[in-house]
Amino acid sequence: MDIEANLKTITEHLNGLQDGIDLLVLPEMFLSGFNMDAATASILETHRAIEALTRIAEKYNTGLVGSLAIAEDGQYFNRVLLVTGDGIIGRYDKQYLFSPSGEDKSFTQKYPTALFEYKGWNILPQVCYDLRFPENVRSVDSADLIVYMANWPAGRIQHWDALLKARAIENQCYTIGCNRIGKDKNGWSFLGHSQIVNPKGTVSRIDENQINLLGHLDIDKLREYRMRYPFWKDKK
Repeated sequence: MDIEANLKTITEHLNGLQDGIDLLVLPEMFLSGFNMDAATASILETHRAIEALTRIAEKYNTGLVGSLAIAEDGQYFNRVLLVTGDGIIGRYDKQYLFSPSGEDKSFTQKYPTALFEYKGWNILPQVCYDLRFPENVRSVDSADLIVYMANWPAGRIQHWDALLKARAIENQCYTIGCNRIGKDKNGWSFLGHSQIVNPKGTVSRIDENQINLLGHLDIDKLREYRMRYPFWKDKK
């Protein structure tokens, strides 16, 4: 719930990265933490934090993608925003709200499953619990990259690892999973396991003691692989 500290952390990490980062992926509700007190956690899209993210994206010539608790017209959304130096260029509201925590009672949806077009890539944003529901991905035309932003707990981390790999293989695309680390005030532990999975299922992963994972995604190699093994043509 410390917006200024979280914005500072994002800037510090970007300062430590090499030049030429096209996309920085952040975890679920990265400014507030996974908070079911929607009225307290949520901000408007006109909030100064969104302006700050836009300035950060412009300064580092990158896109920032992550989910935020957003308030709009008296409702609340676990919303993914894709922010560039031009401002918000993509929106998606988490479709599968985590009922065991009461998320479905606190948040709702406005923006459905859809692709973000960015730098020649079709990017499909997804949030945490969405990962358990492959039909959400299959509802759109083929994505080049699926990005999952999460607060996925340690006790079920083996599900996270398996499902991210499955989504990459079955959809013949790159998959990124960005998960939080640490322990929250309720005692839940989070091990990270943020990772990049290529279409063949090869995984680059970091553990709970690491913050940044750099990866190079090649869209030409992706297209070549899809043409060599066109399983996607038999999709029903």
